[in-house]
Amino acid sequence: MNGEVAIICSSADPASLNIADHLLGLCTWQEGIGGDYRAFGDCRLIITNEDQTAYRGLDKRIEGLGLRPGLIIFACRHKSKQEVPWLGGHFTGILGDEPQIAAAAPGGLKSFLCHLSSCAPEGYSISAEATHHGPTDITTPSFFAEIGSGEMYWSDQQAGRAVARAILGSAICRQDAPVFLGFGGGHYMQRQTSLILETGIAFGHMFSNYQVDALDLDLIEEARDKSGASYAYLDRKSLRSETRNRISDMLDDLGIPIIREKEIRERFPATGAMQKENGRGSGPGRE
Repeated sequence: MNGEVAIICSSADPASLNIADHLLGLCTWQEGIGGDYRAFGDCRLIITNEDQTAYRGLDKRIEGLGLRPGLIIFACRHKSKQEVPWLGGHFTGILGDEPQIAAAAPGGLKSFLCHLSSCAPEGYSISAEATHHGPTDITTPSFFAEIGSGEMYWSDQQAGRAVARAILGSAICRQDAPVFLGFGGGHYMQRQTSLILETGIAFGHMFSNYQVDALDLDLIEEARDKSGASYAYLDRKSLRSETRNRISDMLDDLGIPIIREKEIRERFPATGAMQKENGRGSGPGRE
């Protein structure tokens, strides 16, 4: 993987600006070539005025700045009906009539969440989310790093600083771990989050209960290829038996082994990764 990390912030997003301000304050950045970005070590901070979920052709746009990152991190707000204090991240992809899944960065998201677990402000929950929204045409591995879940939290300086620190931590120290696809559970992927924080594995694309009926063999194969996944995990208790059997059959057809939680914890113990703090590994209800 190329050493450069592109961190994309938007001036149209108050949480993104909050994170950007703290990124700028935590390090001494140098102006990049042409003044289109700032540089610190391998990190490249790009601030735009666009909706980050609506980017199209971003790989070429970044290449046009003379950059070829191996990882893209979007610093962004998160909104849900339950406006509760939450920090987390996810990969991008849209299911439906014209499904498209972006390249995921499993080690990057794992490192980000592990760093968050050690620096998040009191009262904030931490979790991964199911794969959702755009941009979907990115070929560079990426993930969203977010503050949620309403206006009072987007501007919270402690939250902004924590996410900025975790972004820098994940950019500098990306974790190399066996990668799983995740199926089942709520939008906030509580069981998968616990495994990310408490074991030595990472998750690529994750699909919650409300998404799994839209999956077919081609989409699961695409998710595997764009995650670099070797294994799969099913949140069995949350899935109907017929759905669980259908997914299991497709995974078997693709030669992707399904490993249960107990075996994951036995085979892939945490090795020096930051551990989850009590009470931090769950998210609010689904959007």
